[in-house]
Amino acid sequence: MRFIDLDMTSSRFTHSQREQTVLTDLETCFPDFSGELLSWEKVPDGQDPPDFISRVENGPVGLELIEWLDGEQMRPAKGREFQRNHIRLVLGENWHTEYQPQNFRFAIVMPVWGLEIARSEEALVRREFFACAANADKTWGTNPDLWVGDHYTEDFAGYPKLGKYLQAIRYIGGSSRGRCWIDVEEDGEAYDPSVAAQTLEQALVKKLNIYSTASTQAKVHLHGLIENYLLVHGSFNAYAYNAPSGPLTLADIARRGAAFYAAHPQRQTFNRVWFFFSLDPADELNQPLGFPPGYPQVRWLAQLWPIFSIHPGSSPA
Repeated sequence: MRFIDLDMTSSRFTHSQREQTVLTDLETCFPDFSGELLSWEKVPDGQDPPDFISRVENGPVGLELIEWLDGEQMRPAKGREFQRNHIRLVLGENWHTEYQPQNFRFAIVMPVWGLEIARSEEALVRREFFACAANADKTWGTNPDLWVGDHYTEDFAGYPKLGKYLQAIRYIGGSSRGRCWIDVEEDGEAYDPSVAAQTLEQALVKKLNIYSTASTQAKVHLHGLIENYLLVHGSFNAYAYNAPSGPLTLADIARRGAAFYAAHPQRQTFNRVWFFFSLDPADELNQPLGFPPGYPQVRWLAQLWPIFSIHPGSSPA
């Protein structure tokens, strides 16, 4: 299960602030990512692109940023996440004051997606949920053929509000050992891992297309750039709201992106291209979930163009 805190998306930041955060993170972890120590200045809104400029001895160097993110996936995923958090609040607040099961360690709620619990019915849904869970717990051993391992409750006869908002409840046998035993199912349907690589390719094409317009070229020309770089960056949003990339690794995705860019007819638009992924751990969740402190922590960097290489300081290896 993946618990997600929406505050981690830094949605309160402006676009410029998020870009500055990305660049600061990159420079902290990979101070020599460009091969030399450069001092980047944010280009004021309206005067971009590029997003940043570094003034070196031979002339200014530009740096353009774009996020590795599938927005078409993100919008519905954030809607489901909002619904999950609401259900967790309705059912999980002060959970320790309610019935505590003895025979199962998790009750995973499977919602009717897109149907938010009405405020006026929250108390009834909560009451029915704990009554249903108590009944499941007390009858756990009455039918050994049925109650081995996991069990799904799909018939909510007697619990009309649960039947309105839930498809099922999955109970997982074992002891909760004093931990919160209530959660909501995550997105787990079939997915195509190649979409993650395609998203990187789409990000590259988007910037190449933007830089091919006359208006963009005019703005870039005003800065007198001697070189211009592109940084594709991914972080919590891609982790939380896009389909997983496994079994493709970051290296697999980067290699596909590098090959795609090298074959693109507009590849000379940028002198150098990087792919940077950054993810911080949520240690307050790791202990109850059984993960080690610092999990997951990722700082990963690859150069896609003109030569493909993975930065030796990248983690995980």
